[in-house]
Amino acid sequence: MSGEISRQAFVRRALGGLAGAALLGSCRSVTPKAVSTPAPPDWNALGSQLDGQLTMPSSAGYAAAKGVFNSRFAGSTPTAIITAASVTDVQKAVAFAATNHIGISARSGGHSYIGASALDATLVIDLRRLPGGIDLDAGRNLVTVPPATDLDSVQTQLAASGRSIPSGSCPTVGVAGLTLGGGLGSDARRCGLTCDALVSASLVLPTGAVVTASANDHDDLFWALRGGGGGNFGVVTSLTFRTFPATDRDVVTMTFPMESAAAVIVSWLSWLSIADRDIWGMVNITVGDGPGRCTVILATPPGTGSSVAGEMLAAAGLSASSTRTRTLNRIDFVHYFEGGDAARVPRAFVAGSDIVGEMTSAAADSIVAAVSAWPQSAGSATAVVESLSGAVDDIDPAGSAFPWRRQAAAVQWYTEGPSDAATSWLTAAHYTLGSASVGGYINYPETGDPLARYLGPNLQRFITIRQKYDPTGLIRSGIGAA
Repeated sequence: MSGEISRQAFVRRALGGLAGAALLGSCRSVTPKAVSTPAPPDWNALGSQLDGQLTMPSSAGYAAAKGVFNSRFAGSTPTAIITAASVTDVQKAVAFAATNHIGISARSGGHSYIGASALDATLVIDLRRLPGGIDLDAGRNLVTVPPATDLDSVQTQLAASGRSIPSGSCPTVGVAGLTLGGGLGSDARRCGLTCDALVSASLVLPTGAVVTASANDHDDLFWALRGGGGGNFGVVTSLTFRTFPATDRDVVTMTFPMESAAAVIVSWLSWLSIADRDIWGMVNITVGDGPGRCTVILATPPGTGSSVAGEMLAAAGLSASSTRTRTLNRIDFVHYFEGGDAARVPRAFVAGSDIVGEMTSAAADSIVAAVSAWPQSAGSATAVVESLSGAVDDIDPAGSAFPWRRQAAAVQWYTEGPSDAATSWLTAAHYTLGSASVGGYINYPETGDPLARYLGPNLQRFITIRQKYDPTGLIRSGIGAA
């Protein structure tokens, strides 16, 4: 996977070899001392101790057990998979991995862009069967969920009680992965990132200890868990969030000629940066499956969509080719941005990101040029631009591990086209943006990238905390060296 030297390049396996040989005295020979050979991992003993299930490469269900959402990584070869049915199972799995020097891949929703939910030569701890369910404390407006609970289930159950948490953009993503990497989505300008709503997280550390990190307990760990990315420090077993009232929202979709795309990006983002934070939006540029398309999608308070769209067009001096406005209840709003049932189906894709520090005309031109470089015969490719303004920048960039709170926008690059073409296109996109890009979003990681690209000024503090809680690098993230 990545080039991480201390945490990823070598998976240590204590499977044999004598540690010593004959010892020579200064004047005489001596009888060699017998040195015991480390015993191989006793997988049968481990399996017999679990409430859940152990799946080995020889097991009939191995292929299904190691499956992840991005099928580009269907060929991964983890050493084994433990489907944990209790926190005790997680503790036993962590202890076994530590004793036998086997790295750990923690799996919640399995949506890692780089297949980090089932890395080669690791012990996968699958968290989808952990008990607990979605537990709403209506009196305190808090919700506690197991880590692998899919986002759509959380939002559906909360909406039934008139509550919600800041949402992401995929129905089956695990709430832990979304949160640990930040959590950009259609609620970000008014409610912040998903990680900004996190109140506490319980996790099993590499020592086997179970701790709960919050602002008042293990606050350094709590800082790092909010935006530092999954696969670090330990295995999260539950998360507690603040909720906010669920409301109806207007969704406005406006299309523009492709030749206006760069001007649309600059004007839309300039207008949105000072707009009321109840307004959210994104720009979507898609090429390759016909004429290029530039689309602006706005989310506004109910009943205001048409007027807000008019204000944006007037302020930007733009004219839309088409405009559509609809009012959605909370769960229909969530489903709209999740992409419907089709978004639940695993698929092979290549994706990545850039963080744009300042959205100048040159930066916008670069985004359009980069996405337009996609080969027309290779299917379609998309760039999605999201603002980092509003509630996202209420928190100081040093206030959590997520560092991008004073930058202009996040750009996601995405294609399901051929892997070679996709990888070349993504590399060229970063090159085209050049100095306009100041980093990347850690929930959209790319194989081989250094951790510094995703954590920016927060890198050193993050590394210090990681060294404190996981000095041997037992938990693997798949993201490259610092």
